[in-house]
Amino acid sequence: MARVLPVVLAVLLALAPPAVAFEAGSTNSMSTETGVKEIVEPPGFNSTTSQLSLGTPDRAETDAPSLSLSATLEMEKNEIEAQKRIYMLDEKLSSAKTNQVKEQALLRYRYEIESQLSSLKNTERTTREKFNSGEISGEEYVRRLAVLHARAGNIEQSIQHMKTRGKDVPRFTPEVWTLQGKLIPLQGAVRQYAVNQYRGKSEPQTVYVETTESGVVLSAIHGNQYVREAYLVENRNPDGTNQLLLKQAQNITAKQYPWVRNNSSGELSTSTRFGTGIFLTTLPHEHGVIKAVLDGSTEKIFRETQYQSLASANHIPYGPPVRNNTTYLELAVNQTYAGGPLRINVTDGDGKPVNSRISVGETEVEKAGSDGVVWTIAPRRKFTVSATHNSRTVNVTLSPYGTANTNTTTGPPQSIRPIRTLKY
Repeated sequence: MARVLPVVLAVLLALAPPAVAFEAGSTNSMSTETGVKEIVEPPGFNSTTSQLSLGTPDRAETDAPSLSLSATLEMEKNEIEAQKRIYMLDEKLSSAKTNQVKEQALLRYRYEIESQLSSLKNTERTTREKFNSGEISGEEYVRRLAVLHARAGNIEQSIQHMKTRGKDVPRFTPEVWTLQGKLIPLQGAVRQYAVNQYRGKSEPQTVYVETTESGVVLSAIHGNQYVREAYLVENRNPDGTNQLLLKQAQNITAKQYPWVRNNSSGELSTSTRFGTGIFLTTLPHEHGVIKAVLDGSTEKIFRETQYQSLASANHIPYGPPVRNNTTYLELAVNQTYAGGPLRINVTDGDGKPVNSRISVGETEVEKAGSDGVVWTIAPRRKFTVSATHNSRTVNVTLSPYGTANTNTTTGPPQSIRPIRTLKY
């Protein structure tokens, strides 16, 4: 059920209310040698890229978004309202007799977009605060982030439509880059995966989320990639003055990832397409790619998305395995950090891959494939991985790097939120 039934859409419509240029900067940067302490090596690993870190999170949970009628209806309602606003703008522009009237209509539309962005920003902040304080669950937090992501997508479409319709209105300035820059904290690759899962477009997969008062990290497995996105509010000053030129911003960004500089697989590229002193740098490397966003005022990275290969010849390094051997089965779980990619491998007594059922705590994940391997996300606590084949089960209990170190091959599964079915 990727879309809501036409009848439901009709009801929602009836209820809906009316309603890249390089940026110049000073050649005298405040500090072209700025060190961003938040960019650190992931715990337990030093042969792969560093990450934008929040430090010790206030709260961390794992969740597996699945088909949700309530989330889908909310996203569809928001989309209908956005389309209705676009339709109303087009009607006003079509009936306008002069460019001045068109400019006024476009200015009002831009003001509405700015108001929506301000509202979404406040909602994102208060939702994070509620999650941190325990007022809402991890399940609800991920759901709200997904809805915010979808709403941000609607606004992005509105911005582009405003830009297109404003081309023929001489005095109108759409301020596209400024508006799009405000979307950065509200959108993300992992959020999009959650949207797809709520809408039934993809199978449930574990999403890891950790937060502090001023930041959020999400990670997930998508196909043969580990994807991690991080946002740190304190590193962004939208009211500050940009002190950097393009090359300076690129150099500052690249210095935060020394391993990537020594293991690059292509040319760095930097743009200021988001405007107002925001610099996006793409850093390709042996294990994947990093997209890092630098604030030209603070000279710090405030947004980062990483894509890392799990199965190619140049895959990310695997941590040492914790094993449990029996006569019939061998379970090997490679150690990783909280929110990191967790590799699970099951073989039989002869070392051949076994297609077994895999659980992490009480959460059943994908069955091991023909190679006996399954990937998922490690929670931020001690947990037990179980593999079952032909009524035989083996367990491995371990703790992620950076938490209490306890690795065993026995013990009951620890509680982790289970995958759910259709919710109303």
